Amino acid sequence: MSKTIKARLAIAVPTYNEAKNLPKLVNRIKLVTDNTTNVDYTLLIIDDNSPDGTSIVAKNLAKGKKTKNFRIKVLKRRIKQGLGSAYIDGFKYLLSEKRYDYILQMDADLSHDPKYIPNFLDSIQEADLIVGSRYIKGGGTPDWTILRKLLSRAGNLYACLILGTKIHDYTGGYNMYSSRLLKKINFDILHTNGYSFLLELKYVALNLAKHTKEVPIIFIDRKHGVSKMPKNTLISSLLLVPFLKLKSINGYKKAIQ
Repeated sequence: MSKTIKARLAIAVPTYNEAKNLPKLVNRIKLVTDNTTNVDYTLLIIDDNSPDGTSIVAKNLAKGKKTKNFRIKVLKRRIKQGLGSAYIDGFKYLLSEKRYDYILQMDADLSHDPKYIPNFLDSIQEADLIVGSRYIKGGGTPDWTILRKLLSRAGNLYACLILGTKIHDYTGGYNMYSSRLLKKINFDILHTNGYSFLLELKYVALNLAKHTKEVPIIFIDRKHGVSKMPKNTLISSLLLVPFLKLKSINGYKKAIQ
């Protein structure tokens, strides 16, 4: 990353029972922050009252891992309310601080490798929406079975066919938004809450962004813990696609501030 780039980046990470993965994730993020000292980082852990003590682990990490350009904050919610709800609460919290230039969303299970963060940051002068893509040159899903790859590819091709080909990866959750872009969206009007929220938010943001760029990522399946993704995620996302197209960006005018 160019040494002349200066940015204030917040990383929003929803968690539920990620006590084992969280220290590893923080260590990997910290490696990045130590090598990009011209960027100010805040990691926001949005925990849904995990019974395994994830929020306690997060608070301990916040005390022990703080550096000049890196800090950890913990937003603990009373009950588990879904991925979309967690991101909305996290975005609102971060935007209310009026401190950050960009907000990066990523998983806590190590499937989103922090080593790609500099690649996202390299694009901030070109785009206000940067999408981590598994489906462009350099991206991939090496751990997946052939069937899972075919289903995911088909789902994304279907989304591209209906929603347009501005990007190649509509369903991925490793994305970076400018704060200015997120401030345009009234999250309370969005319809989805689970993993389909990633697709809906991205669709609205795509239609509001001045410039969009994709960066390749390799998606690695989690090694510890149980996946929170429901088995019907692909189906619900496919059903959401025509709804988004029929509604169109004009139908989201109440969602745009």
